Amino acid sequence: MTMGTTNGRERGAAGARPGAQLPFNTASEAANAALPPAQRRAAVAFSHATAISSALATSEQKLGAALRLIDHLRSQESRLKKKVALLSETLAQLRQFAYHDELTRLPNRRLLVDRFNQAIARAARQRKLVALLFLDLDGFKTVNDAFGHVAGDSLLKQVAARLLACIRASDTVCRFGGDEFVILLTDLEWEDGAAAVAAKIRAHLAAPYLIGGTAIEVATSIGMARYPTDGNRYEDLLRRSDVAMYSEKARGPTLPSPKTPCSCEKLTLCRHGP
Repeated sequence: MTMGTTNGRERGAAGARPGAQLPFNTASEAANAALPPAQRRAAVAFSHATAISSALATSEQKLGAALRLIDHLRSQESRLKKKVALLSETLAQLRQFAYHDELTRLPNRRLLVDRFNQAIARAARQRKLVALLFLDLDGFKTVNDAFGHVAGDSLLKQVAARLLACIRASDTVCRFGGDEFVILLTDLEWEDGAAAVAAKIRAHLAAPYLIGGTAIEVATSIGMARYPTDGNRYEDLLRRSDVAMYSEKARGPTLPSPKTPCSCEKLTLCRHGP
């Protein structure tokens, strides 16, 4: 009997009639329910507006934080770009120092070897010739002793500029060391081509150099070796051109002869005293 009564109550509670009020979730809902309909709608609208305002304020805070983060990231990006630019510049300078002579800015031995190997590989495919010219300035030590090392450096720079004017863009002028230069001639069609370039170089280097108000003439010894006639390795051609250069030097190079600018007819710029 008790069990039936209990089950009946449970069934009665579960099957409450439509329209019956359920318990309120919050005290504000209970208070709003006690208001007249118009005030109740106004209270609900105010509650919704308050919720929207709170959500908007939260969104604005998040947006502000996101904008600050963006500014921070942009600032970091700018700093990183500056660091990358500085590293790129440093890398370019290191490459310059690694593959070029500091005084003349000409390629050094390391770069010469690399270009020689490329030239030989290309010549083998295209059946072309390659030549190495080994140059030495005769009596360069005399210039250093008579006019000082600054004058010697100036002479080397002028020689480098003249050598560059004698070759093609595909060729290479290397400062081998001291007063020695090596020229790589690539893609030659005939063996006499290297001899023609050597003659051109001789003529250009024979003109007087203006060193500290003095015109100086410096003779040049040139040795030559060709691929494939004299070998196909860098060491072979370098050794043969070096030997040929010293053989020419032994035949009697012309030592530098200091002259005053006014006594040198080949020098067009001449300064006269008061």
